[in-house]
Amino acid sequence: MKKSIRITLAALTISGSVIAQDNLSLGGTAGFGHTWLSNSTNSRYQPAGNLGLSLTYSTETNWGFGADLKWSIEGGKTSTSNLTSTTRLDYVRVPLKLMYFFGERGNAFRPKLTVGPSVGFLIGGKNEATTIAGDTKTTVETKASDFAKSVDLGVAASAGFNYRLVERTWLNVDLNYYHGLTDIMEAASIDQKNRNIGINVGVSFGIGKVQ
Repeated sequence: MKKSIRITLAALTISGSVIAQDNLSLGGTAGFGHTWLSNSTNSRYQPAGNLGLSLTYSTETNWGFGADLKWSIEGGKTSTSNLTSTTRLDYVRVPLKLMYFFGERGNAFRPKLTVGPSVGFLIGGKNEATTIAGDTKTTVETKASDFAKSVDLGVAASAGFNYRLVERTWLNVDLNYYHGLTDIMEAASIDQKNRNIGINVGVSFGIGKVQ
């Protein structure tokens, strides 16, 4: 009986050690916030959102690397007394992240900082320009592909934390900021670049160890 107990405890110890060594995780993430375009006058609140997958690799130290694949809603809105222009740009976005985790590996709660390049591939969207003249309201729609460039490049940064819910399962919360570096308009008198800020929440699962 004692021998069986010792074997069981040894097996549990080995299993726990294997679990603790997981340094690769994958999970879903969703976010919501505010998006705008640089050099816009009379800018207004415009909802931003994203939904996708997040992959994280952590080293033996406090450093890690990550990559996301997500659908991202961006653009901006401006409004005056007689004209409202709403631009929605839909991207498949791929952020690459250098990550720094505070605390010790294995801690249940670990604050983190991330930074890295982000590339977006335009897949849809539109601009709605609504003009009011007296009692007449006129709206003109233009497809995003007719005025926006197909690729957007910028830098993304975040501050947040990971919290272990159960073994091999983490809650991830991040405050994100994206700073576009390229003019997104095909033809315009001024440069306009994507900007957005928001909160992302996700759950990730340990999927193994990579040397």
